[in-house]
Amino acid sequence: MWGGLANAATVAQLTGVDALGLISKIRQAARTARQNRRDCEHLARRVDMLAELLPSLRDPEAARPLAGLGDTLSEAHDLLVSCQAGGRVYQFVTASRKAERFRDVERKIDSYLLLFPVISHIGITRRLDGISSSAPPLGSNTSRMPEPAADEEFTMAEITVATNNFAVVLGDGDSGTVYKGKLHDGRDVAVKRLRPGRRGADDAFGTELAILSPLRHDHIVRLLGRCAEDGERVVVTQYMSNGSLHDHLHGRRPPSPVTASWKTRVQVLLGAARAVEHLHRHAVPLVIHGSVTSSHILLGDTWSPRLSGFGASLWRAAGVESQPVAVVADAYGYGDPELCSTGRIKPASDVYSLAVVMLEVLTGNPPVVTVWEEGSRTMVPMTLVSFALPSIQAGRLVDVLDRRPAPEPMTTWQLEPLQLVANTAARCLWLHGDNRPTISDVVANLEQALELICRRVHF
Repeated sequence: MWGGLANAATVAQLTGVDALGLISKIRQAARTARQNRRDCEHLARRVDMLAELLPSLRDPEAARPLAGLGDTLSEAHDLLVSCQAGGRVYQFVTASRKAERFRDVERKIDSYLLLFPVISHIGITRRLDGISSSAPPLGSNTSRMPEPAADEEFTMAEITVATNNFAVVLGDGDSGTVYKGKLHDGRDVAVKRLRPGRRGADDAFGTELAILSPLRHDHIVRLLGRCAEDGERVVVTQYMSNGSLHDHLHGRRPPSPVTASWKTRVQVLLGAARAVEHLHRHAVPLVIHGSVTSSHILLGDTWSPRLSGFGASLWRAAGVESQPVAVVADAYGYGDPELCSTGRIKPASDVYSLAVVMLEVLTGNPPVVTVWEEGSRTMVPMTLVSFALPSIQAGRLVDVLDRRPAPEPMTTWQLEPLQLVANTAARCLWLHGDNRPTISDVVANLEQALELICRRVHF
């Protein structure tokens, strides 16, 4: 799992403890536990996440926040060993007390898991700031991040050449501007340049790199490289030639399969949902995206979508339903109302934001629309949720449906798959996150909707 004895020795040298050796003992103890089996298995899974992350340590300064890790792992091992002893009466008497001990140890391990975005940022910045003018040529393999990452370290001079002095803008957001670039080997790339001096830019840079670097999925954008030099922070990802879903839906691109085909629209939604499902259920560690929007769903040559925009993402802590985050008032229409009111994020927050994207795809409208208010006799802003949800809940999807794919009124059988998408979105927009479907339920419904469309050749 952690790449052999050489990595184990490196980790032990940096942390001052044979962490990977302790993790191996913990996994063995979990397999032989007789008491609190579910707690033992859950704790072992959290420790496995540490085993995946620890080999990425390469810098003594970055390892300092892990002081005390050995004590926590020893405590976890002792707890698991204690679950192997005693008869049934002893196990019954001590089970409840041990459950609380498990929660305490899990919280300690989570505190280390949540440090890794910071640790990764320290290590990356120290390595990149030390690059001299004799840096290896663009595409060199000598300064790559540890496996499983395959990204490269660039200098600002190389980034400037690759982007032709930042000539072509692909997109602009709060955190920075994205430019088109071409590497010396001919690869087209997207270059995200964080705004110099922006508050929180370093944190966003470190977080995006730490979370995106190990992710490998057909519907998640691939990290290719980064640069941290003289206050500049740059993230290099694969180039998606057909822009964002937002561009196609809201007029920044010429007519395309996205605007002309319901099948393509549902395929894009399904790809984005599968990306979120991978983050919520299969990534190691699990991830909450935190910023699912149509602008962060990018389209490649074959119109296959990839999810981007990981600057607001965070690793999901074990054993907790929600996590505190710094909340910014939602001015864009995607924000989960529960998150905005409580300041705590959960996987259901991504489900809510994806549902807003589903409404965008169905209606062709942006997440905030302007409508005529008779009382004031002026145009006033309204969220797309407030605009479209009442019609969907009343069974009148046709009143808000985008006419570009099918300008003529649609028959009942044509509406059926789109009604399934709309009903799924409506369930995902419940105010309380616990009442929303899981992302796997969303994926299943979108698969069913796409199957219905594909069955009907003349859709």
